[in-house]
Amino acid sequence: MPRHSFSMRVFAARIVTSLVGLVLFLYGMIAAFSPLPAGAPLVILGVLMIAGANPAARPVIRRMRKRWKWFDRLVRMVGKRGPASIKTVEKETAPEVTKDSRA
Repeated sequence: MPRHSFSMRVFAARIVTSLVGLVLFLYGMIAAFSPLPAGAPLVILGVLMIAGANPAARPVIRRMRKRWKWFDRLVRMVGKRGPASIKTVEKETAPEVTKDSRA
């Protein structure tokens, strides 16, 4: 068995997860304009899937959660109801609470 088979499998899984996250994100953006309220959770789920596959995206999501409280609430809602991998990303991207931001 070639030595690189595991890393290629991980690489392929990250690509597939990123593509599924991108599709969910795009579908959620389209669904946001429909009368059904499914758009925002799909966008958040897509973003969390992309962050789960690409650790470099996590600081961006952390800044988004810190800036927009509505986004933070939606991420917590999706993280609470999502699978373990999404819950992990939700916890890792939680904005830090400082003394200045609590006041």
